[in-house]
Amino acid sequence: LIRILRHTIWDVYRRLFSLVLITNVMALVVLFCRSGDILQLDTWNLATAVSANIFVATAIRQDKVQIIMYRLAWLVPHSAPLRLRRIIAKVYENGGVHSGCSVAGTMWFLALTVVVSVHFTQRILTSRCVLVLTCILQGLLLLIVALAHPTFRARYHNYFEISHRFAGWTVIALFWVELGLLANTTAQKAHVTVGYVFARQPSFWFLVLMTLHAIMPWLFLRRWEFQAEDLSKHAVRLHFKHNVGPFTGIAISRSPLLEWHPFATMPSLNGERDGGSIIVSNAGDWTKATVMNPRKNYWVKGIPKPGVLGLSLIFKRVVIVTTGSGIGPCLSIIASPYRRMSCRILWAGPRPEHVFGPEIVRSVRKADPDAVIIDSRANGRPDMVALTYRLYVESAAQAVFVISNPVLTRKIVYSMESRGIPAFGPIWDS
Repeated sequence: LIRILRHTIWDVYRRLFSLVLITNVMALVVLFCRSGDILQLDTWNLATAVSANIFVATAIRQDKVQIIMYRLAWLVPHSAPLRLRRIIAKVYENGGVHSGCSVAGTMWFLALTVVVSVHFTQRILTSRCVLVLTCILQGLLLLIVALAHPTFRARYHNYFEISHRFAGWTVIALFWVELGLLANTTAQKAHVTVGYVFARQPSFWFLVLMTLHAIMPWLFLRRWEFQAEDLSKHAVRLHFKHNVGPFTGIAISRSPLLEWHPFATMPSLNGERDGGSIIVSNAGDWTKATVMNPRKNYWVKGIPKPGVLGLSLIFKRVVIVTTGSGIGPCLSIIASPYRRMSCRILWAGPRPEHVFGPEIVRSVRKADPDAVIIDSRANGRPDMVALTYRLYVESAAQAVFVISNPVLTRKIVYSMESRGIPAFGPIWDS
């Protein structure tokens, strides 16, 4: 029971989410207790709480912020205690802060909606536009939170992505309109200028920063040229000539406003300094269309940033476990000339060499001459937990990193962590 509570129900992601939410609930309770009356609550204080939370939720997802967090983690030396490195490696679960602040911001806005509604009925607030905008914003925030639930997101990912993007932009635009209306009302009562009111309100500055964070990734929107290399009927490798940092990934798209698909970048396996590649395997409608008919050009947005595998660098020896096309993200680490740790590799999938080609297999063997590569089509599905544990013990590794489908990733990570072994895998609940 304790293992289940600690490593599933109460994992780091949910701990961060709960910590953020509980802190905000306590602040809201204190505010209510101090005022003693809902009519005494200052709408500007509530607006500040809303904007602060949504700003943090937006900023922590920004590419540069993510890069800074990973680079700070990489500064931790191998000589640091393993327990400390294990804790720091959990920085990739920062999505708990993102979702926690988003829900908390929605909670604060609900309080603001109640106050605005009461003030309007009591004639304290006479602007019908403020009331209508507040109700519309409340509905949009609730919609964003509801559609971001892991169950809906996994089942209807495209709808989630579109709603998150367009509803988010609409919320920011309407925030500006409502903030202007509130500032105008306050300025008329205090006989000051609207600019004076803006300058004194933290919510204005939070909204400025929030808007900049929303715009910034689109300033780096580029159309890259890719050269397709057919690996098999199930996978294609897309080569590009642009320089990207080591251990990073990019998101590509055919329709920038509608969908984005992230892939880890691999360094050139031919010894060339410039460029790299990504592997796209048949795992859905979009990827199947890309494998069957790859384009010469795709849109790339934002700045290439690291993923969970990048945190393997702070350990001396690791076990990397992957299945099928998960070898693509793994090659961003194991094939990099900047890799500073040793690794054992466990790779299982249907006919790996046939699907991904001999060059990929050679790169895996080069990183780990004793790599365990299993053809699940010929030998059946292996016991990945047992094999992972065996490799961990044999190699005296310090951590396990898993790149696979959600079910197997969670199974292996839980099985290792419940044995006291540091284990890490992608998060799908953010």
